[in-house]
Amino acid sequence: MSTSTLAHLKSAVDHLTPLSLAESAWDNVGVMVEAPRPRDPQQGSKRRVLTCIDLSTAVCDEALSHPSTTAILTYHPPIFSGLKALTLASPLQRSLLRCVAEGVSVLTIHTAADNAVGGVNDFMAGGLLAAAGRQALLDDDGMTRPGQGNGVRALSEVKNPPEGHEGCGGGRIVDLLEGDTGRKLSRDEAVQAVKARLGLKYLQAAWSPTGADAIQTVAICAGSGSGVLKGVKADLYLTGEMGHHDVLAANAAGIHVFCCNHSATERPWLSYFAPRLERTMNELAGGAETYEVVVSEADKEPLQVV
Repeated sequence: MSTSTLAHLKSAVDHLTPLSLAESAWDNVGVMVEAPRPRDPQQGSKRRVLTCIDLSTAVCDEALSHPSTTAILTYHPPIFSGLKALTLASPLQRSLLRCVAEGVSVLTIHTAADNAVGGVNDFMAGGLLAAAGRQALLDDDGMTRPGQGNGVRALSEVKNPPEGHEGCGGGRIVDLLEGDTGRKLSRDEAVQAVKARLGLKYLQAAWSPTGADAIQTVAICAGSGSGVLKGVKADLYLTGEMGHHDVLAANAAGIHVFCCNHSATERPWLSYFAPRLERTMNELAGGAETYEVVVSEADKEPLQVV
């Protein structure tokens, strides 16, 4: 039987980032491990849910060191394919075994969080729209909604989406100038807008010699963009990473490419998502339990410019 924390977490996720939106043909989302003897925090203390991109050893240590941690919500799945054994020899499997032993369940959202309305790709789009002066498309948190003819749409829209996620789907394409609203961004302005939104000091830019000087359309894919962005017409591709030959092909087609490092395009969204998740879980609990959702401090992009 699901613990109350896991039950409320699953229900909140189903509302905010429905797992039905994940790329189920290859992705693995949902409950990764369910603790048979869940932690029971001291009476009166909040039940803590830790959010992270990757369940690294450092993140596991961080989560388990806090006595009120009852669940971990990861973005990347710690189990991607079938396992023949769970042993302490593998660092990732060791982290999962430690979580189970200490009564902490683990749930993963991955591409459901990319494709959902208010997900990772919408978060990235919001920074560019703000820089182009299209604030009317943004909510109080700087988030936009795809579809509705507003210049933001999914590259592959989901048919019959869950309620509240109309227009959702894989990737995003953003038109920074539509009618009398917004404006094109210079190359440097586009760089600065992405850095500001993702909290980056550096990014990698592959400028096409035949590409636009003023950028109007941006195709977005958090994480790895080679497959999702291939063949999409835009002035700029914004992603975490792309294969070398995919970058060359884009440049040859007159498209600039920004690569920001894989998880560096995903992690900033957690700070937007965590308070929404906390609020939703507490609404679902109705006072029976009180939840606190925090973003891991140990979870970091592994690649650094040195």
